[in-house]
Order: sequence, then C-alpha cells, then structure tokens
Amino acid sequence: MSQGRSLMATGVLLLMLAIASPLAAQEPKTPARDTVQNAALRAYLDCQEMGCDRDFLVTEMKWVNWMRERLDSEIHVLVTSAATGSGGRQYTVVAIGQKQYAGKADTLSWTANSNDADDLRRRGLLRVISQLLLPYAARTPLAAHLSIGYAAPSGGTAAAAAVHDKWNFWTYSISANGFANGEKQQTFENLWSSIDANRTTDRWKIRINGNFSYDQSSYTLSDGTTYNTLQRSFGVSSIVVKSLDAHWSVGGKAQADRSDYYNTNINAVVGPAIEWDRYPYEEFTRRKLTVLYSVGVQHYDYRETTIYGRDHETRPLQFLAVGLAKRQPWGSANISLSGSQFLDALKYYNASLNGGVDIRVGKGFSVNVGGNVSRVRDQLYLPRGEATDEDIIARQQALSTNYRYFVMVGVRYQFGSMFNSVVNQRFGAFGGGGNTIMMSF
Repeated sequence: MSQGRSLMATGVLLLMLAIASPLAAQEPKTPARDTVQNAALRAYLDCQEMGCDRDFLVTEMKWVNWMRERLDSEIHVLVTSAATGSGGRQYTVVAIGQKQYAGKADTLSWTANSNDADDLRRRGLLRVISQLLLPYAARTPLAAHLSIGYAAPSGGTAAAAAVHDKWNFWTYSISANGFANGEKQQTFENLWSSIDANRTTDRWKIRINGNFSYDQSSYTLSDGTTYNTLQRSFGVSSIVVKSLDAHWSVGGKAQADRSDYYNTNINAVVGPAIEWDRYPYEEFTRRKLTVLYSVGVQHYDYRETTIYGRDHETRPLQFLAVGLAKRQPWGSANISLSGSQFLDALKYYNASLNGGVDIRVGKGFSVNVGGNVSRVRDQLYLPRGEATDEDIIARQQALSTNYRYFVMVGVRYQFGSMFNSVVNQRFGAFGGGGNTIMMSF
C-alpha cells in the first residue's frame, strides 16, 4: 500500500510539473510600451572589483538595457580599483564608447573609506556610473522620463577649512582569528594574526607588517597510532617608497621571518630598490609596464644543519622583476618575469615566469589561460637528512626540487538572449541566484 501511495505522489508531482512548464513558457509577452524601453541605452557592465554588486546596479538603473555580451552594447562600463593608504578603495570607472559612440571615453573616480558599509560602496558606484551614462541616455527616447537630483553639501557654500589630520596619514590594523575542525580520526587547529601600519601620500608610501600563524593537526592511523603535525611561522616586513615623478620611484625593503617549513629561525633581507613604470602611475589599475631592481643582503639562521653543512650564513643578493599588465575591453592580460641571485655565488638563483590572459574571443565565448613556472636553484635552507614518508605526505618541510609549475586553462561559452537586465532572487538557497545578506559592523 505504501508503495502505491508513493507512486501516486510521484505521478501527481510529475503532472504538476507538466502543467507548470507550458504555463511558464506561455508567459505574456512584453507589452507594446517596451518599444521605448528597447530604445534605451545599451551598456555592458565589466566590474569584478570588491564592492561591485551587479544585481543592485542593474535593479536600480532600469533606464539602461544591460547587455549580456560586450559587443552588443553601445557603452562598455569598465570598473577598476586600487587600495588607498587608509585601507579604503579608489574606484576608477571608464565609459568606453562602441558602435555610434566609438572613439569616445569618459572617466570618473570615487573613493570609498575603509569603514564604509557595503551599501555605501555600491551606492557610490551607482552614482558614478549613472553620472557617466546619463549624457548618453539623454539622447534616447527615455530622456523624457529621466530627472536629475542634487543634494547640497552640508555647511552651506562656504569654503571648507583645511583638514587637520591628527594621525598624519598613518592607519593601523590589528587582526586575529582562529578556527578548529575535526571528526573521529582527525583534528585541525589554526591560529593567525597580523598587525599593519601604513602611511600613504602622493610622495611617500610606508608599509609595516607583522604576522604570526600556527597550524596543528592530529591523525589517527589504521594501526591505532596518532600522527601529529605542527607548522609555525612569524615575520615582520617593511617597505619605504619615495615618488620621484610620474614614472620613477626609489625606496627600500627590509623583512625577517621564521618558518618551520623552510628550516629557518631567521631569514632576513634588507636592501634599496628603484622602480620605473612606462605609463604614469595614475593609470596603474588599467595598464602598467614596470621594471624593479633591488640589491641587498640576505641572512639565514637555520633550525637544523643544512645539506651544505651550514648553521647560518650571510650573502649579497640582487633581485629584478619586469611586469606588464593590461585590462581592456577585450579582456585582461598580465605577464611578469622575476629572479633573484646571490652575488657571491651566481649558480644559486631563482627565476620565475608568471602570466595569465582572459580574452573575450567573440560573442559569448571567452578563453582564460594562466600559470607560472620557476627554475629553482637556491634551496640553501634544506635540512640534512631524508624526510620521512609521513613528513612528505603532510608537507612538514620543503623538499629538494629544481623546478615548480602551475597551469590553469578554461573556456566559457554563453548564448541566448542578449539582454541581461532582469534580477530575480527567488529560491536562492536552491542555487536560484539569490544572495546571502551579510551583516557587518
């Protein structure tokens, strides 16, 4: 009997789905009033930055037809951002003309404070994007339905007095977190903390950081024995940079850290550096071609005697990095070549090639490729003796190697309706596109 009821319930459910499907398919077509909406400005939103809430922007800007594919749009809205010295973010929004607006480009910037809530950030972006698109939308049939508002600044029209910064542009951040998880045969605990002090002005950039991490795991093996792992590390670092002009800067770096994994009680590096950018630094979020060179001294104090019979050593070191990155309407690309070398023993060096590209090949089709490869010839820190199988599996120490690599390849193809302006958050818990509401204080 219970089996019969189950079959009956299944049949009823299938019948309901069969009825619902054609009803959904026969949803009334858009009424004739959309002849005006269809003539609205067509824009493509290219915003992958923190604080960019696409659903909110699309919902609020109903006077724009948001396109799924860049090539179908008249305006490509490209948003980039960079961290500010106070911990906030400066957003740069570029409206790039396409089709009848080809050759036109307008740019506006807006800065969000470090303590701004997510809603303030997204409303700031909404305001800036609206300001950029309004002149174009005013040329469409929707112009008669648009209005402009103005919120007068508090304090009247009197000129604002010069602001006195009692912190002298310094900002500080202290963080600590920990977590634990486990089950019957394994447990894991992690602690991590950091402290940062930063000062950023047009002429100077100062960064000071300290960090600490502690990882401990326990595993019960098949023979009943327990295998424990422990990884600890801590370090301090600082950089000081002086801006010379729009392309040149000089400064220096100092850092020291301790790592169980890399067999070091102290690994300290100090030295001056110089950097040149082919493009002005204010364009850094969209394009850069930089060359950085540094020369200094590196000191090791090892936890265990190394394979070269050393307990500590100090060597002169040089470092060179060349990087190129661009973010354009067709996508983004970056490539960098960097290397370090001990000047008193040139055979000990490390060279790395990193790169990635994300290209919108055509309508709805994009390809992304990325990765890095390194030539490793500077493992002076390797401890004497062989690592146990358990240490290798649990990654308790660095192992001898002469190369490292990582490769990633992906493709994406999307087709269908060209319009992408509708937001529907129903059944979000079932993967229906809903967002979790986050509370922050």
